[in-house]
Amino acid sequence: MEKVLFILLFLQSIFLNAQDNDPWTVYMSPAAVHELFAKYTGAFQLEIEMSGMNEPIKIGSMHQMILGGRFLELKQKGSMMGMDYEALSTIGFNTIDQTVSMTSITNMGTGTLALQGLWDEQTKTANLRGKLTNPVSKKSMNVRQTIQFADANTILIDNYDQEENHPEKKTIQYKFVRK
Repeated sequence: MEKVLFILLFLQSIFLNAQDNDPWTVYMSPAAVHELFAKYTGAFQLEIEMSGMNEPIKIGSMHQMILGGRFLELKQKGSMMGMDYEALSTIGFNTIDQTVSMTSITNMGTGTLALQGLWDEQTKTANLRGKLTNPVSKKSMNVRQTIQFADANTILIDNYDQEENHPEKKTIQYKFVRK
């Protein structure tokens, strides 16, 4: 009887260990980075500083975790340059390749910005890259963003653009401050 019990416990241990290492289980399960993202839910004030503007634009931003705690959704609504403004962004962390991704859409355009890059656990910063079509030149431009979870109440996103042979330039800073 003891041998049977030992064998059953041994098989159960193997099964549970295999389940913990199963790639689909890892892929489906939120990780510590998702717990960090969850700390940034609630009402925020978004301050947008654009190159060439004297005063930052201030807009409300509501943040929530969606899809079972796997993505941080940031929704903005307000007025920008005399027009109604709405934007929706998602920030996620891929537990398999250890990358952060961000998608952004707004009512100020029909394009989708999709960025992906590495996570730096020490600085709580994601370094993302992607491409976007410049509506004026109709050419693809490189976009680089850093997303820093600066402190318990602040997210900083710095945006850099680079088109053709021109040098990269910082174009926008988004500062989310908890209300």
